[in-house]
Amino acid sequence: GSSRLSPLRQHVHRMLTEILGGSQYARIAVRTPYYYEIDFECVLDENKSPLPCMAQNIPLDREEGTCLRHDIKDEGRRALPPGAQRIALEFLDSKVFCRDSHHLKGEPAVKKRHLEMLGYQVIQIPHFEWNSMALSTKGEQLEYLRKHLYGIQ
Repeated sequence: GSSRLSPLRQHVHRMLTEILGGSQYARIAVRTPYYYEIDFECVLDENKSPLPCMAQNIPLDREEGTCLRHDIKDEGRRALPPGAQRIALEFLDSKVFCRDSHHLKGEPAVKKRHLEMLGYQVIQIPHFEWNSMALSTKGEQLEYLRKHLYGIQ
């Protein structure tokens, strides 16, 4: 829902758009199989160049009504060229951490595992890193995102 589109997420989306070179490369609030919602999704080819996300959407086969009948594990991978990688970027706010600690609760960890099973590379951005003094300028935030996107293991 639109509640997910907080000013913070809009801000991150604008920066992703800047890093990737256009709004067609970053989708926001994406629903996946298993009904997870990802804050941001982008797709990088084998040379780490962004691919337009919209082109990766799988057309639903309306005549046969097979919208939901695909094997769910193929779903994430189907339309990608060889070597391309779907990236899920998740912003972790304070409510997904145990109180007063940097220890993640179970749900985001399970979600990350499921997304990885669907073929995503998952980047989690903890609120305490994003809001730290080290990232107080837009330039530092851009650099942080760029490092996480392109410096992926």
